[in-house]
Amino acid sequence: MKLYARYVFLKNFALECEDKSFCAATAEVGVFRGEFAKDINKHFNQSKLYLFDTFDGFDDKDLKDEDEEAKNLGKGHFCNTNVELVMQKMTYPSNVIIKKGWFPDTAVDLDDEKFCFVSLDANLYETIKAGLEFFYPKMINGGVILVQDYYDEIFTGVKKAVNEFAKKHKIFFVPIGDDISVAIQKI
Repeated sequence: MKLYARYVFLKNFALECEDKSFCAATAEVGVFRGEFAKDINKHFNQSKLYLFDTFDGFDDKDLKDEDEEAKNLGKGHFCNTNVELVMQKMTYPSNVIIKKGWFPDTAVDLDDEKFCFVSLDANLYETIKAGLEFFYPKMINGGVILVQDYYDEIFTGVKKAVNEFAKKHKIFFVPIGDDISVAIQKI
C-alpha cells in the first residue's frame, strides 16, 4: 500500500506536465520487470521512454563498493526478467526505447535529449550517482528525477549518492510519501 503514493505522484506529475506543455522524454534506470515503467509509459503517453537495464541483474562490478548486506544479495540479483516481459506490459510500445546493458555506457547517444521525468531505481551507489550526473543537466526546468530506495536499509548507497549530489550542486530533494523515494525537481 505504501507504494501507492509513488503511482499517485507519477500520475499527478504527468498531468502537471501535460497542463504546462512540458514536452520531453522520460526514462527509467533499473527497470527489472517493468511494473513502474508500465505506468510511466501509460501516463506520459506522448513521450519517448528510455528503459535502461542489464536485464541480467547485478554485476560484480556494481557490488564492489556496496555495504555487506547489498553484497550478500550477490551477482544476478534482480535477473528474473527480460526485454520481452517488460515490453508486453507497455501500453504504448512504439514510444519505448530499450537500452540494454550497463548504465551509463548505454546512454552515450543521448547527448541532445531533454527529459521531464526520470526514475532512478538501480539500488546501488555507482549507478544512482551516474544517473544523477547524467540526467540532471538534461532535465527541463520543472522536470523531476524520482530516486527510489533512498530510505532502504539494505541499499544504503542510494542515500549516499543522493546526499553527495545534492550537497555538491546545492539542490534540495523531498520525500514523496511512499516511505522509500525522494524527488529532485530541476528549477
